[in-house]
Amino acid sequence: MWIKICGITNTEDAEIVAQSGADAIGLNFYAPSKRFVTAGIASDIRKQLGNRVELVGVFVNSTAEEVARIANLVSLNTVQFHGDESVEAIVRFHKLAEHIAIIRAFRVAPDAFPEVDRAILELADAGVPLKAVLVDAYKPGEYGGTGHQIAPELVRDWFAGSIAEGKAESARPPIILAGGLTPENVAASARIANPWGVDTASGVETSPGRKSELKTRLFVQEARAAVD
Repeated sequence: MWIKICGITNTEDAEIVAQSGADAIGLNFYAPSKRFVTAGIASDIRKQLGNRVELVGVFVNSTAEEVARIANLVSLNTVQFHGDESVEAIVRFHKLAEHIAIIRAFRVAPDAFPEVDRAILELADAGVPLKAVLVDAYKPGEYGGTGHQIAPELVRDWFAGSIAEGKAESARPPIILAGGLTPENVAASARIANPWGVDTASGVETSPGRKSELKTRLFVQEARAAVD
């Protein structure tokens, strides 16, 4: 189980995540977010952690050029597109920074999985390799970190189905479950949805952008227990 703790805003919390055993931290470069970090803070976090955990930069509707600039400046391992980015924008980023992995995030309403299927196939047809697809709960006007949970049964049923006839196996990337996950519900949710990875932000916080050491450690333990 790949585990990401998102919305890290300082080196102290980054160290908490590294010591918890999580695989990755998420750094939010979307200025309106309560968990926004500058490239300078992100660089400090990179220096603090070295290569102990994967650094994922979360971007919302930034230009491909800006994403590539920050990704290279901070030495991000992965970029997560979490907004309304077009296929063309993601293709452009991939051409600018082919060495950086890509996660495509989707905020999914219960009836929106066919749209996700189409977007995944378009990216595959455009030659963009995806490290994973992150499925988050949909809330109008919000781009993640809302604490709203998507029903894991919906993710399970979608993943079990065919993305598109004749293309399902080649186009389907690993799935990351996000949205409202906490130490209390992550194990049960993961057992139902059977994702490749899980992601949380608000579920391990004391306040937006400040992580609880206890909650973070428990989240990782419970997520690992889901696949034991």
